[in-house]
Amino acid sequence: MIINRGKIARDKLENLQNGQTVFADSPEIIERLRRYITEYQLDVVEDVTDRGTWFILQEPDKR
Repeated sequence: MIINRGKIARDKLENLQNGQTVFADSPEIIERLRRYITEYQLDVVEDVTDRGTWFILQEPDKR
């Protein structure tokens, strides 16, 4: 089975834009998410753990 990391990252970005917290453990997906977050100018907090990275969208009143 072929894993399309670009699609996975885009799906996670969509979830993030919908207000959901997302988690990624693959370095490639984490880097893609960071690029997308910068491109879309999203206000996101990254919580880096030893297992991966959580991306948490900041609420509008906390920006």
